[in-house]
Amino acid sequence: MSAAPQAKRTPLETLWFAVRFVVFGVGGFLAVWISWLSLLFAFDPPPERWLNPVAALSLGLIGALMMLYGGGQWGRWAYVWVFLSTPITVSLVLLGSKLLARWFPNGGSDPDFIDPKLLGILLFAAPMPVSYFLVKRHYAKKDACPTQ
Repeated sequence: MSAAPQAKRTPLETLWFAVRFVVFGVGGFLAVWISWLSLLFAFDPPPERWLNPVAALSLGLIGALMMLYGGGQWGRWAYVWVFLSTPITVSLVLLGSKLLARWFPNGGSDPDFIDPKLLGILLFAAPMPVSYFLVKRHYAKKDACPTQ
């Protein structure tokens, strides 16, 4: 438990926090993933469009901002990178898969090659904790050293 005194919340404030988290946090999460999947399917052969790519990018940014507000971190803009780190990383890898196929022509059938299931898990699981650690460290330094 932290040494800082905790502010007592009224039941109404607690209810608002819960509603805000569900509506904006979960809703923003869904918006980010819908926009990302829309972009993924738009550029994947055969192209299938749910949304215009510009609208999908806008929806993704709005969804990330919704998650920021829903999680009570409004104003800490670096946390947007935490929310967008997995879609950005996976998109870059999928776009670069043609390069990977050129570098590894046997498709990874070599026994020393990384297991495809492990690679998939790392692609989805690694970016968020790493970016969260970096952003948290950034704000810890910023909070320790007040601005002029």
